[in-house]
Amino acid sequence: MRIAIIGSNGFIGSNLFNYFNKKKNIKIKKMPAYSKNKNWVNLVCESISSFTPNIIINCSASQNLLDNKKAINDLIASNIYAQCCFLSEAKKNKNFIGYVTFGSKWEYDQKGGYSPNSFYAATKFSMDYFLKYFSNRKLATVSLKIFDTYGENDPRKKIYNLLLKSYKKKKLLKLTPGKQELDYVNIKDLCEAVNLICKYIVSKKIIGFKKYTISSKKPITIKKFVKILKQELKNKLNIKLGAIKYRNNESMKSLKKIFNIPGWKPRVNFISETKKIFDKQ
Repeated sequence: MRIAIIGSNGFIGSNLFNYFNKKKNIKIKKMPAYSKNKNWVNLVCESISSFTPNIIINCSASQNLLDNKKAINDLIASNIYAQCCFLSEAKKNKNFIGYVTFGSKWEYDQKGGYSPNSFYAATKFSMDYFLKYFSNRKLATVSLKIFDTYGENDPRKKIYNLLLKSYKKKKLLKLTPGKQELDYVNIKDLCEAVNLICKYIVSKKIIGFKKYTISSKKPITIKKFVKILKQELKNKLNIKLGAIKYRNNESMKSLKKIFNIPGWKPRVNFISETKKIFDKQ
């Protein structure tokens, strides 16, 4: 089995690469990560042509949350145009059977209706229509709607990592009132989910286009999370809730309509793993 990972230098991509690289009978290939350089799409397509993967996992995309002219151009180029080019190139290989990419919880409202809170989310949702176009009985395309991921050595500027940085450096962190719901899944569980998807593609349990959520089904507010951390951690956590205002497009409630991958559920306990990460020497 030949698996290519586009964007293997990011948090999700690097963990997926390390996960699959340890497995027997799988040849894994790193492909160029997202770049605003116009030649990026060509470089990836050339790599797809030479490596001839059976499955492509695309972790690479622009995550610009603005909707000005430059942002719109970057988002359409990386989240729609590039992926269509990758699929067009990959399907020239008769042994290409699957394409896995990542969507976002921001595509939906609480009840699961289409309600993107940013142009970024709109491009992710729009790509589903193109994934369906490229799919057929021989080629499976899968969009995984990820919620909130966490794990060790995560450089992303997300609330979990801001809390961790504040705790380690013993510095005050100013937050909103903290009523936003977060739905955390450990990166190890996400890797297991992607592995299961690949198995389903190979065994033909997935045919055509499918979309799935990656949810713990146990959302927690930032306020409650902070309270638990203060109770469980060895040292003091210096947090001031209500010190800053919510963003205009803040996602407050977690998606209630969950359509997780059949046969998959998260195994890593969120609180236990968080204590381990925060209090690691």
